[in-house]
Amino acid sequence: EEILLTSIFVFIDESGNFDFSSSGTNHFVMAAVTCRDPVSTASEMLKLKYELMAQGVDLARFHASEDKQSTRDRVFPLIARMESISADTLWIDKHYVAPALQHTAGIYSAFGGAIATLLLTTLTEESYDEVILVFDKALKNSDEKAFLSEVKPRLRKLNQPFKIYFQSVKLDFNGQVADYIAWAHYVSLEKDEIRPLGELPMRLTKQVNLSSASLHRSD
Repeated sequence: EEILLTSIFVFIDESGNFDFSSSGTNHFVMAAVTCRDPVSTASEMLKLKYELMAQGVDLARFHASEDKQSTRDRVFPLIARMESISADTLWIDKHYVAPALQHTAGIYSAFGGAIATLLLTTLTEESYDEVILVFDKALKNSDEKAFLSEVKPRLRKLNQPFKIYFQSVKLDFNGQVADYIAWAHYVSLEKDEIRPLGELPMRLTKQVNLSSASLHRSD
């Protein structure tokens, strides 16, 4: 008898930039979207892509910050209807980040560690055989090792198998769902633009502010 592997996929994408100068963004956001049926959610996004293309929209992928408002008006209601996903979003006011962490690898490691800890709580009551985390490909290969050394020990506390991949969100519709959710939080913080976040149900708008002590140290 064939035993099907029950995997929970978590897609993580960021909004804001890693520039800590006065010209950088004030906030940095990372959204972790837990997908219990990633094939279904990806196919819904693919269907919408083809519908929009048939209507004359030249769309290679979904990217919230670059998409036209008319496209976002279709994507947000679709994401809101996806019953098999939930999301946790972490954010910081970059002015509160310790100087030692003011670089891409430092921020990514701090956020990745926080996400791993968060999953210990959110996945406690879930039934699954393994967790697969897919982070956006934002780190240099040399920095990925430091990142993994921060995240893996925390994930081991799940007492369940896990895998971590770094892949461009351009290549995965579930990653693009994470992009949209991260962007909705980002514009609410950075621009006080609350409409996108208001279109999402509560299970997709949970957020944690990491601006305090958690980013003043690396442990």
